[in-house]
Amino acid sequence: MEITDINVTKVSTDSWGEFVEFPLVTIMSKFDEYNNAEGDNPQARRKWMGPVGDVVVEVETDAGITGVGVGNWATGAIETIVDETLSKLIIGEDPHEREYLWDMMYRATIPFGRKGAAVEAISAVDLALWDIAGKEAEKPVYELLGGPVSDEIDCYASNLHPVDHDKLEEEAQEYAEKGFDTMKLRFLHGPEAGRKGMKENEEIVKTVRDAVGDEIGIAGDAYMGWDVRYGKKMLKRLERYDMEWVEEPVIPDDIDGYAELREASNVPISGGEHEFTRWGHKELLEREAVDILQPDVHRCGGLTELLKIDSMASAHDVPVVPHSGTNPHLHFIAASTNAPMAEYFPIPEWYQERQGEQESTYADAIYANPPNAENGSIPIPDGVGLSSEVNRDALEHYAVE
Repeated sequence: MEITDINVTKVSTDSWGEFVEFPLVTIMSKFDEYNNAEGDNPQARRKWMGPVGDVVVEVETDAGITGVGVGNWATGAIETIVDETLSKLIIGEDPHEREYLWDMMYRATIPFGRKGAAVEAISAVDLALWDIAGKEAEKPVYELLGGPVSDEIDCYASNLHPVDHDKLEEEAQEYAEKGFDTMKLRFLHGPEAGRKGMKENEEIVKTVRDAVGDEIGIAGDAYMGWDVRYGKKMLKRLERYDMEWVEEPVIPDDIDGYAELREASNVPISGGEHEFTRWGHKELLEREAVDILQPDVHRCGGLTELLKIDSMASAHDVPVVPHSGTNPHLHFIAASTNAPMAEYFPIPEWYQERQGEQESTYADAIYANPPNAENGSIPIPDGVGLSSEVNRDALEHYAVE
């Protein structure tokens, strides 16, 4: 089999819907223009995220099999890297030789890569190659990884944006009633809001804990919006709520900060969503910077690299809970004994009621078969390949020239 062509489609952040307009602290919250803590600046994130949210990469072969991979973010740079660099390397090559092709793509992009857009582009191509392998074998990719370790995948409800405390309480109770044993909320403030913001962050956690009781796990996402000094004070406030983890408290390059926060608090620390390749995650593990590792297969280097990251994490006795719950992640989790759960984004009932009959995109509209959780778990995918079929109508609608 030989690779004959690669097609790339940039997808607008509009495909992520209003999900990206809910209030939360972010890495950009220190700048007033990009702060949505009060909910009065719903376009705050769109202003800095760029026009492109995902990039769909389709690798064609002379056997008539086309693999689909998706790279995340990079505001369109993925398209340029695939077109100008990666396509020259892999067209004419055998798609089965994934390790060889990965190494070649990585080395060719080192002068301008190693992290960020270049690795996200490699991720998309690598996922497409795995998709080809599964389609050729007429098997789900997790069968190629050794087979499933269970019949279904536990997942946590990931939403709980603090639009107001009544909705937050209602949403948390809804997820508990639907069988989710763990749920993740979003913090609203970082250092720029001072002690008042700390109190409001704690109130968010208290609201959820009071709503669901002590038997439900609660995590919280700071989305890189804190610093070490603020994080220490905030974590001390949060210890009483028995949290499962606090996610990305500082920027990903501050590994010393991660380690310092982990050492200073009993609240588990997670990170890795914005880290790249085995080398980046190796540093997090060896420096004992995280309790939970959260790589994203669409960013970290694809499935070929995620398997290496998972092996390292297992050797360090650190569980892997990937960022986002796309189908490629589900195939990985299905075949791993070190990945206990998937992230899942339910649509809150209060949001559906607010929309009424109005059509509205919520998240990940480009996928034809997004995962669907029942009673807190997701069935393992049963389609061939990576189950990453795209919704062609949506892809055309959200495509960016």
